[in-house]
Amino acid sequence: MPNRTLALEIGSTAIRGVLVESSLRSQRILGAYTVPRSANDDLAHDIKALAATHGLAWDEVVSALPGDAVTHRLLTLPFRDRKRLDQVVPSELESQLPFEIDEAVIDYQVIGEHEGQALILAALAPKDAIRSHLVALAAAGIEPRAIDLAPLAALNLLRHGEPNVTEAVIAIVDRDRTTLLLVHQAQLLGLRTLSAGVSSPSDVDNVASQARWSVAALSQNGAAHDATLWLGGEAAGTPGLTEAMGGALDLPPRRLDELVIHSVPAALRSDQPAFATSLGLALRDRATTGSVGMDFRRGEFTYHRERDALWQMLAGASVLLLVGLVLMAAAFMLEGRRLGQERDAVQAEIRALFTAAMPTTTTIVNEKAQLQAELSALEKRRQLYGRLAPSAPRAIDLLRALTLGVPPDVALDLEELNLDADTLKIRGSTSTYEGVEAVKRGLGARPEFRDVQAKDVRASVDGQRVAFGLDIVTSTGERP
Repeated sequence: MPNRTLALEIGSTAIRGVLVESSLRSQRILGAYTVPRSANDDLAHDIKALAATHGLAWDEVVSALPGDAVTHRLLTLPFRDRKRLDQVVPSELESQLPFEIDEAVIDYQVIGEHEGQALILAALAPKDAIRSHLVALAAAGIEPRAIDLAPLAALNLLRHGEPNVTEAVIAIVDRDRTTLLLVHQAQLLGLRTLSAGVSSPSDVDNVASQARWSVAALSQNGAAHDATLWLGGEAAGTPGLTEAMGGALDLPPRRLDELVIHSVPAALRSDQPAFATSLGLALRDRATTGSVGMDFRRGEFTYHRERDALWQMLAGASVLLLVGLVLMAAAFMLEGRRLGQERDAVQAEIRALFTAAMPTTTTIVNEKAQLQAELSALEKRRQLYGRLAPSAPRAIDLLRALTLGVPPDVALDLEELNLDADTLKIRGSTSTYEGVEAVKRGLGARPEFRDVQAKDVRASVDGQRVAFGLDIVTSTGERP
């Protein structure tokens, strides 16, 4: 969904705004608007008048501090690592401050390279200036997403415009101040804000003279020699200003409306000089062109609207998730109830079949387990009393074979006799170990028994008897 941003420039004589519509793939300038400042300098009233007069609606706002409210410096450092810059840049600016560095907000940007080293534009804004700026905008119901440095904005016009400008002096002449930027090999080499502006033709010569000395001070090794003077600002249309500035700087002058910026409609191109600052602010977020810009909304002034909106979105998503979980739980409960009813119906049918099959059973705990136990008992009884095959031995036959197999001279005491399927197990005792062997041999000689194994042969506790166990496999027994 496209996002509308109002780039706001607060001047001493007028408020200017540029409305830009951005999407993931494009950026389009919708219009440039202005209203004069009211006599009582009521900023909230003037901003509301700007919106009401032109019927403006926006999603977010970016604004800027004037150059004379900010301290800046161009640094040349042998590295561009962000962590190291975070440590070095504040110390480089601290020596220029008449107050503690904790009372200011610092931002910087790597704007290019110079002789193999990183060129850093660092800026420092007093917290009082930022706080006053935010309070004034808040009175109009505005919380800006970013607070930029106004003198940098015009540089974005060259970065976005055609022809491609690599050598330039940009002069933004307003009624109360003048901003000068020196561009060499497409990099910013100097920036200065003069307290002199042009409010009438009589001010032209003074501004031109101060601009000449300022550009001479900013120029290094004649960097401005082959440059073109690009003129903009609210006073750019003052008669004689273009000629005076070009003559003072000895540079060919051109106005910023001669730049072709594709995102600016042709109908608005004539407004580019007067709206140079607000238009540059509007173009600062275009990521594909390497725009220049600062943001003093840091530390205690950090912009929280996006984070709050994210939390609100997450809260809404959490509510939807909770509703979804409740609905899922209700669906599970209904499905569980339906399955429970089906289970109860099946259980009732199983109970009826069990009762029909075992009418004498009065206590029913687990139909399956009780049926299996009954079947096992019946199988054991079948094994005990003989199978249906005519040749299968009967239990009485096995007992008879057991009696005949024990030698008559062995005194045998039986303690346990158990017939399980085709295995006959006995436990007993004799007077000697030889007696155990005699019983084993005697039973092994019987045709009714296929294998006789002695188990756990040991002397009794009193030593008078020998206890033993025999596992006997019947010769005709087969598992069903």
